[in-house]
Amino acid sequence: MFANRLEIAGRLLEMGALRHTPSGMPSVQLRLSHVSEQIEAGHHRQVECEVDALAFGEVATALAELAVGIGLRLSGFLDRRSVRNPQPLLHVTGYELIKE
Repeated sequence: MFANRLEIAGRLLEMGALRHTPSGMPSVQLRLSHVSEQIEAGHHRQVECEVDALAFGEVATALAELAVGIGLRLSGFLDRRSVRNPQPLLHVTGYELIKE
């Protein structure tokens, strides 16, 4: 099996409405805004991006209660958005609130 694990921290930029799958499982879509400084080839690089994410189950229910702007560390794995769209989407399996 190949590795597929992602952890990223940032601010909650958008939160969709809590929905349920046809089988009744809670789900929520969200977007995280990430800003950091990374070292690449020995040089400092300013990094900024937005990451779309999707959560299911208890994680979705808990995330749906959070306010936009809060600091979060999300962990999970990447999968394609859909059968016809190969763009990556973070499937959140865990999260941590970032205290300031």
